[in-house]
Amino acid sequence: MRILALGGCGAQGTFATKDLVESKDVSKVIIGDVNVEKARRVAADIGSPKLSTIEIDVNDHRKLVKVMRDVDVVANFVGPYYEHGVKVVKAAIEAGKNYVDVCDDYDATQKMIALNNLARDKGITILLGLGVSPGIANLIAKYGADKLDQVEEIKIAWIIGAGEPEGPAVLYHTFHGVTGSVPQFLDGKLVEVAPASGKEIVEFPEPVGKAEVFYFGHPEPLTIPQTIKGVKVVTNKGGVLPSELNQLLLALAEVGLTGLTPITVKGREITPRDFLVSYMASFMPEELPPEGPPPSAMKIEVKGKKKGMDTKYIYNAVGRMGEATGIPASIGAQMLGRGDIKIKGVVAPEACLDPEPFIVEMLKRGYTMTETEIITRSLRA
Repeated sequence: MRILALGGCGAQGTFATKDLVESKDVSKVIIGDVNVEKARRVAADIGSPKLSTIEIDVNDHRKLVKVMRDVDVVANFVGPYYEHGVKVVKAAIEAGKNYVDVCDDYDATQKMIALNNLARDKGITILLGLGVSPGIANLIAKYGADKLDQVEEIKIAWIIGAGEPEGPAVLYHTFHGVTGSVPQFLDGKLVEVAPASGKEIVEFPEPVGKAEVFYFGHPEPLTIPQTIKGVKVVTNKGGVLPSELNQLLLALAEVGLTGLTPITVKGREITPRDFLVSYMASFMPEELPPEGPPPSAMKIEVKGKKKGMDTKYIYNAVGRMGEATGIPASIGAQMLGRGDIKIKGVVAPEACLDPEPFIVEMLKRGYTMTETEIITRSLRA
């Protein structure tokens, strides 16, 4: 199969590119990026004969469609998705190509889901949000939910270490997720909450330990209730380490520095968010040294009833954000190329993937996960 990896030389996309070229099913990976020099450097570092590069701007719709028509699957890592996601999905639909991304913006997800009928009529699959959260988080939630007779609550919490290589797109997403109001699924309905609310201390697996998280704007509360019927609560909370950075992040949002309303500086317009991203990206590491513990972790709790008993499954997962985000999309792209995913239209991971074999594939690639089952007798019994 031939894969077009848009942004396949970025902080997360590079890990997908590496995983793709190692697959016997993949004959060609084309790294498409507006920064073609960076794409060439990454291709040279990986050193696979399967790799080629092409200079492409996702804003160039005509060229984007043309390039897509020459491949089997499109894997999109160009963020932020609230800015670029819809335009790339529309190009994939026009080209009639299966597509996967790691979209983590809730509003972009809503807009892309609205294209479901167009994708279904084309007979293609647009697989959204197959990264870590969303992505692995959705599939772990589905894995736990499938063990219960009745699902009541799904709580997703994640923490990211400040030393993770992120890139500008992740910064844009982070500021977006703490600005304005964000969706959470509470008491059986989707509601808007303040992103700084719902603070709690979560015990993550070592080496992370206890860390503060709060409501964050992510797609899981939008998509999971559509697949896991009967669930009353689906929440997504996140944070960064060290914890002092949480306070800085929320303070920047509170004073409007993560906003998108342009200001004029010396006759030129710039948004506060653009300034912040440019400034912070100038001193962030491009890659994480191989030594040391993984700095990011995730905890997922799935609660409900099993054989009349109150039952909770707790999943703890740990891994570096780059691999945990890029590799799931690589696995999804290969599945699309092989025709393993039969559902057509715009879908989230939990709606079209069997969780267990997918999780096994991640474990083979070094991701770690533990499961704890807690059963208590109902007071009503």
